[in-house]
Amino acid sequence: MELPGAGDLITGLHHFSIACADADRSIAFYRDLFGMRLIADREVARGGFVQDVTGVQGARVRIVHLQGHGLNFELLEYKEPRGDTRARELNHAGSAHLCFTTDDLDATCAALALRGVTVRSRDNAPVTVVGGPNDGGKGLYVEDPDGNGVEIIQLARPWPQDRDQ
Repeated sequence: MELPGAGDLITGLHHFSIACADADRSIAFYRDLFGMRLIADREVARGGFVQDVTGVQGARVRIVHLQGHGLNFELLEYKEPRGDTRARELNHAGSAHLCFTTDDLDATCAALALRGVTVRSRDNAPVTVVGGPNDGGKGLYVEDPDGNGVEIIQLARPWPQDRDQ
């Protein structure tokens, strides 16, 4: 008898999560600049479920849930034990980023720059995509308050659909 792989048992994707140093600052960033809506905000006491499920001993965590653009997004502010307060560079294993879409990346870039958002991309401007499924589109990386990468793309054409849908 052949055992099923995990992919045969998974039914969907629920949320994406990143750790942050200051949940209030991150909520404002993702809400005010990217249109995410605050769904839930709570602090979980030391120990208990969060410690047991994550394996982080003594975990006391503020858990924030945001929604928008078809995404459930979770921010975790570890009150105890405190970790690094700055995200790892994008080329490090374990780093992550969100990717938003826009119909006008040049205008989006200008609006974010006016709000003081750090743009990482060359010349602080959108870069034309060469190759791949978005060939001819545009891309841009900015930083959230903790240095996490936030990618914004302008699609050249509809993105290929998942063949299982």
